[in-house]
Amino acid sequence: MIAIIAILIGLLLPAVQKVREAAARMKCQNNLKQYGLGFHNYESSFGSLPPGYIHYGATWNGATDYSEATWGFFILPYIEQDALYKTVDLSLFKSQGKSFGQGPNHTDTVCKTRFSIMSCPSDDPNAQLAFGGIFVRGNYVANGGIGPQISPNPASGLDHTVQGVFYNVSKMSVGQIADGTSNTVFMSEVLNVQGNDMRGVRYYPEGPIYQHNNTPNSGSDQLRSGQCVNTDPAAPCTTSYTAWNNRQIIQTARSRHTGGVNVLMGDGAVRFCPNSVSVSVWQALSTPRAQPGEVVDVNF
Repeated sequence: MIAIIAILIGLLLPAVQKVREAAARMKCQNNLKQYGLGFHNYESSFGSLPPGYIHYGATWNGATDYSEATWGFFILPYIEQDALYKTVDLSLFKSQGKSFGQGPNHTDTVCKTRFSIMSCPSDDPNAQLAFGGIFVRGNYVANGGIGPQISPNPASGLDHTVQGVFYNVSKMSVGQIADGTSNTVFMSEVLNVQGNDMRGVRYYPEGPIYQHNNTPNSGSDQLRSGQCVNTDPAAPCTTSYTAWNNRQIIQTARSRHTGGVNVLMGDGAVRFCPNSVSVSVWQALSTPRAQPGEVVDVNF
């Protein structure tokens, strides 16, 4: 009798795990849909999508801006976090030393507040703060294109080998996405690794942007020294630069879902992209405009 019960339990546990993962994956997809609505509502208000980030000292809306603010901050009022957004004094971004990167300061509440749609329930709930405990992390990151992501020079210049939708001082409108919003990825997932690991940091340029160099869950990420925690086999990393001004970042889309990652398309649809997607298709999905030799195929 005991042996029969043990066999039944052994059969039941995998089924329970599958149900839990299915529920987690659905919640993750719903989170991405909320971001999709937020991006489109922002675009309706301003005529463009939010910038990927603002490089320290870049020109933004006609003025020098030291904020280092990212899409994660600008989108707050459009994902029901207006009160959190209003804790920041925007006028102080015009003064040096008042940036997100100079915390703790007037941005401290935003930097350390975690809310539900930031995180995929399939990932580690204990991997929350990074950069010395200053910045909260999340699992959802915006498409920067094909990297590495560098520190632009001049500050208002481009920062990727091939630009995606979100990058330094970007102001891309939906109408400028020549490939079509249904053929262009807006967001995907990264893993949050326990420890002082930068991947998924929300409010600093080195964290909320990912690249399409590697297909999902493949390769090794390139990160800043001291911000790469290479202890998780699902999220390997190597150090490729030492400071904010010599960036060489490659963050790869990763998740703990079986077989692939969720992606938010520009039209608001959320799809599951398998690890087996070809490099050519994966990279084509990152570009808002066709590149030479690009292979567009959304039947991934």
